Amino acid sequence: MSEITFGSSYKIPLTQWGINNSKKLQLKSLIGSYGGKIGGKGQDSFAVVSMQDKKDMGFIRKLRKIGYFQFEMFENSDFPENLKKLL
Repeated sequence: MSEITFGSSYKIPLTQWGINNSKKLQLKSLIGSYGGKIGGKGQDSFAVVSMQDKKDMGFIRKLRKIGYFQFEMFENSDFPENLKKLL
């Protein structure tokens, strides 16, 4: 049986410069298609998603196409403990 390995996990703040409600909805749809979650409240809300190595570059392209350029990438799905508590 082959193991599923994740290449990276991403934390994307929903509130960024130049982002309107339409772009937030597009991000929520994109995150949902990869099995991600939305966490936090108000100005501190963010999206979190993990994916396989082969999907990383396509996801980043789609993210930037929507208009999200600020995000944190965690290698090998190692989320900091404080981020795990927020989900």
